[in-house]
Amino acid sequence: KTRFDDGLAFYEEEKYVKASQQFNIIVERASHTDLGDDGLFFLAESFFLNKDYDLALIEFEKLVSRMGFSPYIEKSRWRICESLMLLSPNYYHDQDSSLKAISQIQEFLDDFPNSEFSKDADKLIEELRSRLAEKNMETGKLYVKLKAYDSAIVAYNIVVNEYYDTKFFEDANIEIIRCLSLQDKNNEAKQFLSDIEMNENL
Repeated sequence: KTRFDDGLAFYEEEKYVKASQQFNIIVERASHTDLGDDGLFFLAESFFLNKDYDLALIEFEKLVSRMGFSPYIEKSRWRICESLMLLSPNYYHDQDSSLKAISQIQEFLDDFPNSEFSKDADKLIEELRSRLAEKNMETGKLYVKLKAYDSAIVAYNIVVNEYYDTKFFEDANIEIIRCLSLQDKNNEAKQFLSDIEMNENL
């Protein structure tokens, strides 16, 4: 209890490294007690607030898997979503972690529909979807440079079909028409444009 109070004092003073050292000892020595539950949460929080997102993710996932009825479950599940988002790379890198983050956030919203974090969760999904759309736009541009127009169209079609709610939707449609025109597929380009106009009028 004394060590926990010391850890909490460091935590409140924003001395997160010192706080995590105290909470880590509690987690190791009192894992099956109420203090152990509290200690694990504050250990994870200390890592998160110190921007050690990899370590925070490990500890929050540990808490969720071990302590299904902990009062810290909702906050821990949200922190897992935030950590995955913060660990997700820029659009030009592999986006597997972005897809994982979206999946985790959607699960969080399903399990906690009235959560105080719901609006933030929606924003995170929007940002991640935009990042994934941008990744495909850049892939399309690369294929255009290589004059691999069919491959470029595949990338742009992913944006049109899967990320239609992002700012890249209209540009992706324009690029598809451009790629068809560059291949002298003018009838297909006209048909594609006609389909867009018809969908807009529905």
